[in-house]
Amino acid sequence: MRSVNRVVGAVSRRLDRPELLAAVSADIRQQQQEELAIRAILASALSEDALYVDVGANRGQILGAAAGIAPAGRQIAFEPIPALAAEVRRAFPAVDCREMALSAQPGVAEFCHFRTMDGWSGLRRSPEISDELGDPEFIEVRVSTLDAELDGLTPSVVKIDVEGAELEVLQGGRSLLARAKPLVIFEHVNSAAGLYGAPADAPWELLGELGYRIFSVLGVGPFTREDFAANETVVNWLAAPRLRPSGR
Repeated sequence: MRSVNRVVGAVSRRLDRPELLAAVSADIRQQQQEELAIRAILASALSEDALYVDVGANRGQILGAAAGIAPAGRQIAFEPIPALAAEVRRAFPAVDCREMALSAQPGVAEFCHFRTMDGWSGLRRSPEISDELGDPEFIEVRVSTLDAELDGLTPSVVKIDVEGAELEVLQGGRSLLARAKPLVIFEHVNSAAGLYGAPADAPWELLGELGYRIFSVLGVGPFTREDFAANETVVNWLAAPRLRPSGR
């Protein structure tokens, strides 16, 4: 059902018909609510001159909202599919769009690009998408890390949506997260993360070690390790750094 919901969601966005999302199921309605919640988080977290980082920008659906909220700020986007990276550059000429994937280690890797369902593309092929439905091609992409790409920078928000490889991106950004403590908006679905051999609780554990608490983007939480690992409904998550003692 999750794959059907995501297909309908992708079609509705392409047609600019968000009401199609809500008409299908409760899961689809939640996805729409999560997207609205992400925009609300950006509005509250980004100052006019903030740095926003978008890992897995696709066509810039969330990137555009961040650019509008922080018009005097800086946006850095990562998108490995050449056609989509070019589309982002045309749509957002002020954005620093880098044509690469991010992971735990730099290098060069094979990337599965679903030409008719590009939102499902990734460094591992999703078994949920058939050849007939996705029209896959395998391309070679450059891979870097958050730590290397953002050395010396202090983002306010980092958004990660990379179809199951979110843990690898977080692993490649340990130094950044420990130093800058940005808000992290990340997608996590157990079935997708399993393609990379990631335990269900691995993002919670890594972020917890770095001083973060985990919520759904709808504000539910903080989640325990066990509840995070067992969850099958939330798609988009918020990692918020623990507040320092006020001293009072």
